Amino acid sequence: MKLRTELERTPLQRLIGPKDKILVLGSCFADNVGLWLKESGMKVTHNPFGVLYNPSSIAMALGGVMDGKTFKAEELAQGNDGLYYSFEHHGKFCSTSAESLAETCNDLCREVGLALSETQHLLVTLGTAWIYERDGKVVANCHKFPASEFTRRRLSVEDIVAEWTTLLDRLFAENESLHVIFTVSPIRHVKDGLHGNQLSKVTLLLAIERLTKLYPEKVEYLPVYELFIDDLRDYRFFADDLVHPSTMGVELAKEYFADCCLNADCRSYLKEATALVKAMKHRPLNPDSEAYKEFVRQTNIKWEKLTK
Repeated sequence: MKLRTELERTPLQRLIGPKDKILVLGSCFADNVGLWLKESGMKVTHNPFGVLYNPSSIAMALGGVMDGKTFKAEELAQGNDGLYYSFEHHGKFCSTSAESLAETCNDLCREVGLALSETQHLLVTLGTAWIYERDGKVVANCHKFPASEFTRRRLSVEDIVAEWTTLLDRLFAENESLHVIFTVSPIRHVKDGLHGNQLSKVTLLLAIERLTKLYPEKVEYLPVYELFIDDLRDYRFFADDLVHPSTMGVELAKEYFADCCLNADCRSYLKEATALVKAMKHRPLNPDSEAYKEFVRQTNIKWEKLTK
């Protein structure tokens, strides 16, 4: 008796190797996978702008990097909490000084620019097709500014395809070896209403399908959304809020990603690296004991040998 409609684990056309450079952008899945790969010693630039949810904000971030955009202190906004924010970054990027925040944003642009020119794989997770605009510009995050300052609308499939076609043409022209992997976040945006959330996800899925057909050898889709919605159809795979994936769900998503996106060498490397990272995070009862010091020494030797 089958109790699950299991999603077939079909490898992508182009797989990730242990030495490949990866740029990760977007919502929860990209965030979790990017952090896992980075902690495991792989060459990953992990959500440098913070978590971004909608396709337009992600496209604007990459386009700004390619244009050599410079952030100026006077362009940043001060909230009621006295902190300065950039509407093109996640809320974790804030400061009591506009000049300091502008400098941080510009450093990030340079970092991503370098990563973008060298990366082999760009992993993008789209979360929602709903966007907020302030003064006619799409914002990545509203930063708890008054709702009256924003207008809200849902992007169409045509909007997304047009913006990303322009961006992908530029990306592939500058980096011919670039491989793009799209996913859709399984997190349900329940504030949009369950029906509104479904319309949003369908819009993203249709847009990605269009892009994979336009760039069949360079753009691929990994069905993580379907993994949760059609395969792991059980709330044990979700956290207490019934929206975000649980720890078990995240681990299963990583396993699915590894099976579909990584080559045999990379899977073997990650198996060893994950075990070592877990060992290094272990908190001993007696950190001053000779036994623990020897354990740390041996673990560091294994880590250095493995990452080399």
